[in-house]
Amino acid sequence: MTSRMRVIEHRKAMEAEGFRLIQVWVPDVTDERNRAQIARECASINQSDKTDDVMEWLDDAMSGVWDSE
Repeated sequence: MTSRMRVIEHRKAMEAEGFRLIQVWVPDVTDERNRAQIARECASINQSDKTDDVMEWLDDAMSGVWDSE
């Protein structure tokens, strides 16, 4: 049996078990451009965590909502 035939049989078996094949494109973390972009985004997130008080405000505003039962 060729590898192509094994793949076809495997896919048929998986479909019979209720699975569906999907393909997903993900960032290549070995590409220096992507690594630089990820580093910029992480720095931006970290900076916003230090300066953004929105979550604290939301916590204060919503503190009694869930406890009102």
